[in-house]
Amino acid sequence: MTVWDLERIRLLRTMRWVAVLGPYLLFGITMPILTRYQDALLRHVGGGVTVIAPEPTPAQAIAAYLQNAMQIGLLVSVLVAAGSLAFDARPEWAVFLRTRARRMEELVVPKVVVHAVAIAGSFVLGLIVAWVLAGALIGRVPVGSLVFGASYGAVYLLFVCALVAFTGSLARSVIGASGIALVVLIVLPLVGQLHRFSAWVPSALVGSSTEIATGEPASSFLRAAIVAVVLSVLLVWAAARRLERREI
Repeated sequence: MTVWDLERIRLLRTMRWVAVLGPYLLFGITMPILTRYQDALLRHVGGGVTVIAPEPTPAQAIAAYLQNAMQIGLLVSVLVAAGSLAFDARPEWAVFLRTRARRMEELVVPKVVVHAVAIAGSFVLGLIVAWVLAGALIGRVPVGSLVFGASYGAVYLLFVCALVAFTGSLARSVIGASGIALVVLIVLPLVGQLHRFSAWVPSALVGSSTEIATGEPASSFLRAAIVAVVLSVLLVWAAARRLERREI
């Protein structure tokens, strides 16, 4: 059995895939509904108080999905990925894996790819559900914005998994690896506030679906996507180098 098979089986049999898919699918269903009926909900909660809310738009529904998916969904995804990528947290499991690989890349790459596919696939599925419901309840969202937004979001989540792999080489515990990764993910948007870096920071990809739907050219996010891919490769390589030198 290869590391690829082992990682895929662990993801499925431990039901971690449910923890990953659940938040994205939940927000993909609920956010368009809440956006469409927010006026009625506010009137009901307000106890008869007149509430004037702007007319909902499809872009608002997609933005609501992205906001929640890239907060709660991303938090859960980081924790699940760290549970696998910080494998030195369990010495006996680390020994078992290391004795079945000639190089650390043979362990790190399958773990990153399997989790990136699961997390990005869950994000894309949630986005498609949000897109379908937004189109049915509010109005049509251009297919182009969905395709480009899903692609850019998947690239960002690949970067997140590579980042977790690297932080797993810095900290031995799952909490430590996920904590460092989350701090980096929080700081990145702050760096993106600087005008000279705004188009290059991977976090610029997070809201690409909404911005493309409202008229922003898809090419505006290409530089951030390229940076995210390059950083992902470098982070996986650095993680493998560090793990090779680290004693169990």
